Amino acid sequence: MILTEGGVPENEPGSTVRLHDGRALGYLDVGAAEGPPVFHFHGHGSSRLEALVLADAARSAGLRILAFDRPGIGRSAPRPGDRLLDWPADILEAADLLGIGRFAVQGMSAGGPYALACARACPARITVCSLVSALPPPAIARRSGPLKRRLAWWIASLFPRYLRSRLRQFRPDGIPTREMINARLMRIAHWLGGEDLALMRNPAMLDLMARTMTETALQGGAANRTEIERLARPWGFRIGDVPVPVLLWHGGQDRILPVEAARLMARRLRQCAATYYDGEGHFSVLVNRSHDLMCALRAHAR
Repeated sequence: MILTEGGVPENEPGSTVRLHDGRALGYLDVGAAEGPPVFHFHGHGSSRLEALVLADAARSAGLRILAFDRPGIGRSAPRPGDRLLDWPADILEAADLLGIGRFAVQGMSAGGPYALACARACPARITVCSLVSALPPPAIARRSGPLKRRLAWWIASLFPRYLRSRLRQFRPDGIPTREMINARLMRIAHWLGGEDLALMRNPAMLDLMARTMTETALQGGAANRTEIERLARPWGFRIGDVPVPVLLWHGGQDRILPVEAARLMARRLRQCAATYYDGEGHFSVLVNRSHDLMCALRAHAR
């Protein structure tokens, strides 16, 4: 059963599908309605609204973007005991309910592992996997990038209780106010690299980021907290076993997920075409290079 946004109280755009176990899975459908489908998986602390930055480029390229909220985020119901490897089953069921056969997957930042999990679990349905500023497996993150960042990954893996307590401070329950969101964005703005700082000075982008950060917290902070714990542990599969083509896009000035880790990940992947933008940061690749991303995905769809 497909539920339209008319039956959902939130004001932000989107719809839901009802999975066989009764859970709702929220999604946003943008771009060309009749185009080849791309399932977009948002970054950490974001939501399906992230796809709004891709809407114009997708429409121009003739692609249909369907961006899904993960369990416990936005319009998607929580899934008790949720694991990374549970995501492909949810996505396949959603595709069946929406009448979609084959599709591409794209993961932004922390959405990257979810895109790879789908490509690994159901290659017969996936045409191509696109990774944008993607989070690497923990084994790669612990051995690449600045020393401070590598130490953080080691601490996360060795001291899970400490990580959990820190996450409660960083991702508290409750819907943040616009003032809280602005303060959080300003805290990270001073050390962002490349074109990320320019995005932080763009009122329209700040507004969209605030909307996504509000949406991600509609059901509290638990889903985002457990996601960090989940992705800091082994993922349950080797990225070298992903059998479908992978497109990797990363900014050379990314200070959230340094480009060194992306280069290592590209070498581990079986079929990877990597593009590095020297002047881009973490968020700016998705925004500033959306036309490149959509054209490449369209080429694979053909």
